[in-house]
Amino acid sequence: MDYKQFFADVENWIYECNNQAAKLGFMTDGFWDWVVKSLEEFTKKYNNEKLAMKQASMLLEWLDELWKDMKNA
Repeated sequence: MDYKQFFADVENWIYECNNQAAKLGFMTDGFWDWVVKSLEEFTKKYNNEKLAMKQASMLLEWLDELWKDMKNA
């Protein structure tokens, strides 16, 4: 695995995630559909390697925590 490219892809995903949240709205189904589909594409790009799966899981958990914080605010 090209770790430099992998972490560049993580950085790019986070940047695009912020763009999609601004465009679609963080609390919308459209945004969460994008999250699930894009993380699936990300893990497939890296053949579902353990590091890619754990990274995707961590990103989803991070977003879920943000969602809970916003929901309960």
